[in-house]
Amino acid sequence: MSGTSEPVLVVDFGTTSSSAAVVVGAAEGRTVPEPVTGAATWPSAVFWDGQQMLVGTLAERRKRSEPESFAAEFKRGLAADASVVLGNRRFRPIEQVVAMLAALRVEGERLHGGPIARAVVTVPASYGSHDPRRARMIAAAEAAGFDTVELLPEPVAAAFAPIVGAPFEPGDLVLVYDLGGGTFDTALVRIGERWHEVLGHAALDDCGGRDIDALLAGRIHIDGQEWLAPLLSSAAATPTAPATLRLGMAVTDFAQRLKHQLSDAPAVEDFFLPNAPPYRLSRTDLGTLAAPLLGRTLACCTDLVTRLGVPPSEVTAVLAVGGGARMPAVTELLQRALRLPLRTVEDPALATVRGAARWLPSSGPRRVSAQTSPEPTLPLAFPIPGGSARLLRWLVVPGQAYLAGVPLARVRLPSGALWDLTATAPGTLDRLLIPPGAEVAPGTWVALARP
Repeated sequence: MSGTSEPVLVVDFGTTSSSAAVVVGAAEGRTVPEPVTGAATWPSAVFWDGQQMLVGTLAERRKRSEPESFAAEFKRGLAADASVVLGNRRFRPIEQVVAMLAALRVEGERLHGGPIARAVVTVPASYGSHDPRRARMIAAAEAAGFDTVELLPEPVAAAFAPIVGAPFEPGDLVLVYDLGGGTFDTALVRIGERWHEVLGHAALDDCGGRDIDALLAGRIHIDGQEWLAPLLSSAAATPTAPATLRLGMAVTDFAQRLKHQLSDAPAVEDFFLPNAPPYRLSRTDLGTLAAPLLGRTLACCTDLVTRLGVPPSEVTAVLAVGGGARMPAVTELLQRALRLPLRTVEDPALATVRGAARWLPSSGPRRVSAQTSPEPTLPLAFPIPGGSARLLRWLVVPGQAYLAGVPLARVRLPSGALWDLTATAPGTLDRLLIPPGAEVAPGTWVALARP
């Protein structure tokens, strides 16, 4: 596999927001805009209207009309994949992921002007080789209409993102600090020419930008008791009543709006309701409120480096990515506590998708040539890189002639990367020895061919 003229949709599927880019050949990826807002990020949200699943901003705009039909952060439930009720139906998290990926594919094809059959989906480094979330993400992408699906670790993608200043050099050790909307992930990555190696990783599944929003929303409830009291009294007593859910959504959205404004201003004054008094908040207030949560992310980073036995002096830099990295409190904390060079990207929220789009054409020809014998019927075996791989599909059929260098089959490595098994000389495929779905070990005879 390599960056060819075949169009590829690169997807960063996040807990609270997602983004995608169309990559064709060596050209720079084109970000897929959200169809309602035109923004580069899509809310990872769905809404079942009784007949179809709405996604993104369309879902966000309907959530207050029927809160019980709305869902967000469903990526967190992908491990158990237990169904939840949306309106009058039950949906598993994987089905909600399919709806989001299908919408991204439709808009990507509209931007490209033609069909897109191949996808690269970034996943957290915590999704290990036997983690069921890997298989479910691949299955969701296939159900969304992609024929070929490749997984790429998020910290590897982030390390390929265009950074401010000089680029990283091969051999550099980079600590990726990824504070997303729903989770925090960190990884120590060794920079390479074509592939970056994840030396170790750690994650906090309950520590993201939305958790900061929840803390701020709690403070707004306390500070605004006087003007929220009439709304609270009119809301139903049960936490799951639509009126109660609507009020909670409104306060959380207001908290998020305040937080975003503080990325550009030292203090902000805004109104929850036209007749309510102004609510004032400063960066210092927000930093104090978020300090315990951000302290957990810092401890997660230092514990990872300690566990790997890497002296801090050998770490080249900290790379801050994710939407939460926009907060000045985050960058100030990293600079003050870690005492390492801090590297940033133009838009931290798009670092993963832009890095993946840059990685794809630079990943090189991921092909391995056959090992044959001098017999009239040649057994084909391949030196699979990194150990065994799973055979996804045969690209030629018995009786079909092929030329040297032509891909015969496609395999998926444990890392999620796709490789093509190619012929070293022309021939005709005689018989298949390994069926699709089977594991292929290095040197195993996978087929017989005739010169």
